[in-house]
Amino acid sequence: MKITRDFFANYIYLESRIKSIRRRLRYFETHPLTTEHGIVKGSMNRFPYTECHFVVSGVSSKSKEERENAVNRLVTDLKRNERVFEDMKLDIELFLENTEVLTMGEQTVLRLKYVDCFTDEQIGQELGYDRSTISRKIDKIIKKCDVAHHSQY
Repeated sequence: MKITRDFFANYIYLESRIKSIRRRLRYFETHPLTTEHGIVKGSMNRFPYTECHFVVSGVSSKSKEERENAVNRLVTDLKRNERVFEDMKLDIELFLENTEVLTMGEQTVLRLKYVDCFTDEQIGQELGYDRSTISRKIDKIIKKCDVAHHSQY
């Protein structure tokens, strides 16, 4: 199994993409399709000029069909990305369970970061370190994974 710096980076980017898609879907849910309308004053074009009021209306955003297509594309992308993300998470869990390269402490830090989705600050609170120490530890552990991966080939 190839768990490298690039793998972890892609995992984080994918998580960010999923959050972005969810945010856009929430926008569509909270901002329904609306129409704008108003009354315009005018007069007939023949004499005697008589004042008239005209109601004018129109859709203020994408048409219903365009909007539904956009939502459907987002839902499809979200489902696909969530499946890939979960597969990657399982790969990380399997790597952590079967690796002989990392100490138990290093495995714990990576599990908290990438499986349990803790922030560096939360990991620090859990393990008794400050955020910057955890950040440095994660970087060092990932370098160790890269070296182990490259020495296998």
